[in-house]
Amino acid sequence: MLHIVIMAGGLGQRLWPMSRRKRPKQLLPLITENSLLQDTVARVRGNVKPSEILVVTNKAQVDEIRKQLPDVPPENIVGEPVGRGSAAAIALAAVMIEEKDPQGVMVILSADHVISPADRFWKAIRAAAKTVEGNDTLATLGIVPEHPATGFGYIHRGELFAESDGTAVYNVKRFVEKPDMSVATEYFRSGEYYWNAGIFIWHASAIMKWFQRLMPDLHHAAREMQKAFKAKGKSLDKVIAEQYNTINSQTIDYGIMEKAKNIRVVEAAFQWDDVGSWQGIEKWRDRDPYGNIVNAEHVGIETRNCIIIGKGQLIATIGLDDIVIIRTDDAILVCQKERSQEVRDMVNMLKEKKMEKYL
Repeated sequence: MLHIVIMAGGLGQRLWPMSRRKRPKQLLPLITENSLLQDTVARVRGNVKPSEILVVTNKAQVDEIRKQLPDVPPENIVGEPVGRGSAAAIALAAVMIEEKDPQGVMVILSADHVISPADRFWKAIRAAAKTVEGNDTLATLGIVPEHPATGFGYIHRGELFAESDGTAVYNVKRFVEKPDMSVATEYFRSGEYYWNAGIFIWHASAIMKWFQRLMPDLHHAAREMQKAFKAKGKSLDKVIAEQYNTINSQTIDYGIMEKAKNIRVVEAAFQWDDVGSWQGIEKWRDRDPYGNIVNAEHVGIETRNCIIIGKGQLIATIGLDDIVIIRTDDAILVCQKERSQEVRDMVNMLKEKKMEKYL
């Protein structure tokens, strides 16, 4: 049986000031009227039951996520006491799924990704699920690059392993970190590299075997948490907190995927984006006749190709090109569109200045 695991942590940095610690980007309606998290759940609804959806987030976001996802059982929305990277979150989800379904297959998704169309997404997921069926293979989806990009990691495919319903499945040669533009251009031209979207498919039991081999401390902590699911007396939250204090922070990519064997990559023929900056929403939002993306009360003179979002006050602009304006109740961001990746640096500056109320 397929179990959807949605990674919904995040500190609310790259889309500040709308995105904050207690309400990061996955909880915001950035692309549609629903939040990115709600869109992620809508994408899988109909293919799995709500009881087969598990959301791993941080404790501060549990209540808000339960409000946004009323059909997902409350116990399936789990809050980590502290962030320890994607490996720990996946290990926690794996032992929870093992308890419910020892043969369960996990589909690991991020809550803040935009994917279209859904039918191509599911075609790739089904091909990956078939690839891992009955074995300890680890599978990932590889996004066909639309252009050279320095903001994503890459997967270098090897020889063709199989085809499933017209979908190509390859052996993986290696995972590579985010490259500079010259290397990214080489990857793009070669046709042998995919964007690494962080979408993984495997049996819960299979990933636990790899944790045991490559991350034994994490494996031990996860097994201790698993014991608490049925234990009497000690609360599960307390056991999770105790075990998380023993875990080093690590990503699943570095901890497992870059070192494990028997990994396949499924070529994914859908549009994908992690919406990593304000400029990133341009791909998905409609524009006015002047190229602006506007979700605000706005009047403008000679204002073109801008992103203008805010509520509560009129935003008036004159003679602006390629500018981002984001207004919230307590903060306003104004920046050149091409520098919107630097919003994270602005958030770090707020931390240094101890301006916590804006985080």
